[in-house]
Amino acid sequence: MEDYSNYLKAKGYSTKSVTSIVNTAIKFLEWVQISNLELETLTYNDITAYVKHNQQRSITNRTLQLMVIQVKHYLNYLVEADVLKHNPALTLTIKNAKRKTVYNILSNEELETIYKSYTTEIKKHLIAPPQVMNELARKRNKVLLGLFIYQGITTEDAKIITTKQLELREGKITILGTRRSNERTLKLEAHQIFDLYDYINQTRKQIIHLTKKQSELLFISTGNGKDLQNALQKLTKEITTKNNNVENLHQIRASVITNWLKHYNKRKVQYMAGHKYVSSTESYEANNIEALQEDVERFYPEL
Repeated sequence: MEDYSNYLKAKGYSTKSVTSIVNTAIKFLEWVQISNLELETLTYNDITAYVKHNQQRSITNRTLQLMVIQVKHYLNYLVEADVLKHNPALTLTIKNAKRKTVYNILSNEELETIYKSYTTEIKKHLIAPPQVMNELARKRNKVLLGLFIYQGITTEDAKIITTKQLELREGKITILGTRRSNERTLKLEAHQIFDLYDYINQTRKQIIHLTKKQSELLFISTGNGKDLQNALQKLTKEITTKNNNVENLHQIRASVITNWLKHYNKRKVQYMAGHKYVSSTESYEANNIEALQEDVERFYPEL
């Protein structure tokens, strides 16, 4: 299993996920041996027999589905290692594997309203050094909010985007890949191009001047720290206070991806969302967003 572990690590899986996936493979191999089957000649019927074997343990369909996903990972590895000619479990799915809906999906119109309702101005008679910084922060947050609503970026993306990733003349932004996501280049809305131009050439320069910071990051904290976490928390609090249907920034991303699926095919949405696997994209279909925390930590560290 050492080679398989290294294979998974090379794919970007966390140590915790590697342990979980390898343990599933070990149990699967034990069943193959007990059943007097040959690994090289496994068939679809053999895999379904393994599923039925596990169903007798009274585990939930959701747990069963996740187990099948991990077995598929192992069989894919065997195909790449030339042990198998094809993956016999490739088309296998578990019916009625219910997933609980985590978020209420916001329509494009609702997302647009959230963006437009976020104002950047404060009352002029309040202008003083602290208020000046507050107004600069709001202008920054307006641009930041636009990337969440129109490009579906993650909070982690927001923290590491640099000015070099922008191509304003072409109207594009590149979101770099991470251990959990793939790189993608996305189109900017026309008004975003103008707002980003003003932000980079005016607002961002003022923030850097007043905070005396040096950074290539696109979004600069107005506080003493370098991390954008406090700014994201304040932004979240403000938009959730003004909009009763909004829960957090993760809900906004889930809504953007779900809405994309109504207009584009799954492969295109997979690219736009930065998902490493199309199965991650499929989980957003039909407004049926799975409970991310459990599955992300155990099975899908790339999300």
